Amino acid sequence: MSIRLYLKNWCQAKGLSLCELSEQTGVATSDLQDFQQGEWDPPLSIVTAIARSLDVPMSWLHYDPLVIQRLWSDPEEDRPTLPDFSSPDPLLQRIIQLNQDYQDHFALLASLLHHGDAKLIRAAQVSLQSLAKQVRPIGLPWGSRPPGHFEPPSD
Repeated sequence: MSIRLYLKNWCQAKGLSLCELSEQTGVATSDLQDFQQGEWDPPLSIVTAIARSLDVPMSWLHYDPLVIQRLWSDPEEDRPTLPDFSSPDPLLQRIIQLNQDYQDHFALLASLLHHGDAKLIRAAQVSLQSLAKQVRPIGLPWGSRPPGHFEPPSD
């Protein structure tokens, strides 16, 4: 179960210790430690309680929180945040909404990923990262001025 691999990361992302998670879920700390080490396979009700305590949809527990943060936030942020959610999985809803708006892009990317050629996938990743950096808005109107020019524009 992949959830056990990311439990520690989710606790860190949410600022919870394993003991605090134990208190919130009612599951013994030793059982949570056994779960992290792959020595215990908890029932679905326990996994649901863990997700509820971490305040994330259960589906997110299968992924590293950094992956969710990268999908949701700007990759250049120093401390990206996780989205607040009001639906079972707001990230999936956002992807579905964007898929409807940009079907051709999603079809091309899905085709590339389905093909599975590692070099092509890496090339697409590098291209997408480069494009993502280009669309970052400049926060200050004088942010594009050359280094050493410190006075704000007069306009």
